[in-house]
Amino acid sequence: DQVKRVDDEPYHLDSDTNQIGYKVMDSVSFNATYGYRTIFAYMQEAENGNLKNSSSTLSKVMAMSVSCGQFSYANISPARILGVSGTLRAMGKYELNLLAKYGMKKLMY
Repeated sequence: DQVKRVDDEPYHLDSDTNQIGYKVMDSVSFNATYGYRTIFAYMQEAENGNLKNSSSTLSKVMAMSVSCGQFSYANISPARILGVSGTLRAMGKYELNLLAKYGMKKLMY
């Protein structure tokens, strides 16, 4: 299914570094990925001849992601929560009340 969806999220190929990046906010992040779609995007660019030294690049990016589990940090009741959000000032009353619901009472900006 992800092979067919490789172009769902537009990506940027930096031909100097052979890296695929995605738009995050107002810039391109080469750390952001979309799972196997990113790998298929590399394969597509290699097939189209757009990668320099494609075999080396593909050997770096070809990997199988193994999920070992997921959980919500809000549901584990940690003793301390550090670095929850860098956008606290932009939150409205609803969002702040939601944070308070999960015990986040002290906010520092």
